Amino acid sequence: MSAANRSAPAAMLAVLCLLLGIPSPASGATRRGDGATAAAGPPVITEHFKPLLACNPNTTVGMEGCGEHRVIAADSRLDADVRVISGLLSGGAARRDFSSAQAKWLAYRDADCASQSDVYEGGTEQPVAYVDCLAADDGARRADLKGFFALLTQDRQTLPAFP
Repeated sequence: MSAANRSAPAAMLAVLCLLLGIPSPASGATRRGDGATAAAGPPVITEHFKPLLACNPNTTVGMEGCGEHRVIAADSRLDADVRVISGLLSGGAARRDFSSAQAKWLAYRDADCASQSDVYEGGTEQPVAYVDCLAADDGARRADLKGFFALLTQDRQTLPAFP
């Protein structure tokens, strides 16, 4: 099964939860007994590439594998950025809002890439387009977070390292 097909149900669930206004399983939020949602911190990006394909730029499956490896590396950098920013936020509301935004961005990213890869639906290029989109969207999000980091640290004398 291709990466796009493996991730499509998770992306659909995340978008459905977003539309219904309930936390998705990937959102990092949990339900409390009173029905309210308690954020457990920013969500950690978890890909479902099983098995992780070997990288080989000479075959379509290998190109998908190369993309999967790029996505895993980009996710790791993005998760580190999110941890730094979360640590800079001053209050519980700011952290909850940031965690919520990150969860919604993840749902958007998955749906965006599923949509973009649908151009190649049924073809061998679809999973390659999907993982390439994931890596590109991760890069764009990282650029957004660098701007947020600059805003949060503009008046600070000592700065944490931004990964």
